[in-house]
Amino acid sequence: MRARLTADGYSVSDEIEGADIVIVNTCSVTSFTESKTGRFIRSISRLAPNARILVTGCFAQQHGEALLEYPGVAWVVGNGDKHRIPEILSSAGNGGTGVGTAHLADIDKGSDDAFWGGRVIGPGESGRTRFSLKIQEGCDYRCAYCIVPSLRGSSRSAPKGLLIETFKRAVDMGYKEIVLTGTHIGQYRDVNKSGLESLLEDFLKIPGDYRVRLSSLDPRDLTDTLTAMAGGDGRVCPHLHVSVQSLCADVLSRMGRPYGDFDLLMERLRSFREKFPMSGLGADFIAGHPGESGAMFETTLRNAELIGFTYGHVFRFSKRRGTKAAVMPDQVSENVKTARSAALRELLEKNRGKFLSLLFAHPLYIIIESENPARGVSGNYIKVEVPESRPPKNSWMRVALMGAVRDGYCIAKET
Repeated sequence: MRARLTADGYSVSDEIEGADIVIVNTCSVTSFTESKTGRFIRSISRLAPNARILVTGCFAQQHGEALLEYPGVAWVVGNGDKHRIPEILSSAGNGGTGVGTAHLADIDKGSDDAFWGGRVIGPGESGRTRFSLKIQEGCDYRCAYCIVPSLRGSSRSAPKGLLIETFKRAVDMGYKEIVLTGTHIGQYRDVNKSGLESLLEDFLKIPGDYRVRLSSLDPRDLTDTLTAMAGGDGRVCPHLHVSVQSLCADVLSRMGRPYGDFDLLMERLRSFREKFPMSGLGADFIAGHPGESGAMFETTLRNAELIGFTYGHVFRFSKRRGTKAAVMPDQVSENVKTARSAALRELLEKNRGKFLSLLFAHPLYIIIESENPARGVSGNYIKVEVPESRPPKNSWMRVALMGAVRDGYCIAKET
């Protein structure tokens, strides 16, 4: 979006105060997220009373024209029209009001080249050291708790040629980490029905000084080839993030997430940790899904400890209007959800401590993302701070962990 707006002559600022237009890209994955987003949008009119606000993303898709009642909101742009934002702003004109316009096209449309982008601005202009390459949009699964498919549409993939061209351009411009993103990247398919593994292999043929990181994967996406690439290929980050949501087969059945052979999934995750002990393995969990008993939750706890995830994101189940889980019987009370979330987070933090202790004798490579203090992220997804160094941004650094953790960053020294 920044690249497109810059190409159209807009000056993009990271500060809200003084901006003429504020674009808010939103999420609706939980009710807490929506509440937080609503408060933030209302706060903008106090920080920049003369600014016109454009709200886009899933919150815009979910609530539509009702958002036009928020102070300062001049445009509401759903996910099907997100690629048209520069055009929508230009049609209003810098002197126009643009007040009261909603753009809520069919979310399954917008699959042309404009939707996927292809424009790239360099790290110096973007202020980023990682380049997010969107390979896919939407999801064909219908999990009981999830509202995302109704707000993002069915799965569709970017043209492979455009992806390879954009990847090359990002590498040539100096990005040292390319992150493959999408709603569900494991559902990527090119015109020949080849999937993520084939795309990744094509990317790795491109010469340059870079590494590739996979964003979140569904357990059904995992294959032996993919896990091996994420564990042993030098240019693929040694890191997997898997949206398991639960590690109890009964709960997964209630969630509408049939993995087929649950024991095979467990073995594949456990094997990844055993074969590649220095690789990061993260997961998403939902605590308190309708019908989850105490015994079922204990099964998830035991299995999470058995696998040895190196970190995790834990969410309390949130009712999303229009989903099956919102009207299921056996809803779990909020206090039980909170207790289970805390127990799971405590276990994951303990696992993380064990993982970090393994890394002290092994050098890590980070890409410097901020210079004062020097901070970056390792390939296996450890946030690192090097207090005594002043390397240039977007440079590689070889470091050794020192053992201390501050503000979520592991303190390290250059080696």
